[in-house]
Amino acid sequence: MLLLLFIFLDASAASRETVQDSAPASSKTTDAKPIDENANDKETCARKWERYYKSQECFAPYHNVDGSMKPGAHENCTDIKYPAECPL
Repeated sequence: MLLLLFIFLDASAASRETVQDSAPASSKTTDAKPIDENANDKETCARKWERYYKSQECFAPYHNVDGSMKPGAHENCTDIKYPAECPL
């Protein structure tokens, strides 16, 4: 009976490792091409908005009802400020 328990625990640990290995990489992404933060041309603004929306999507599951953040938010997501210099 004890042997079966050990086999079961070993199998569940192996499946847990497989799930963790297949999980997507961290949401902290870096663009291949850096963005000139001072530029506000159409292409740069489009990239700034895209980066901002991706950041918001990453942080969404970490928001609590009272407005606070759950642990792990800043470890897994990059905080991108609202690109006020770019029109929508």
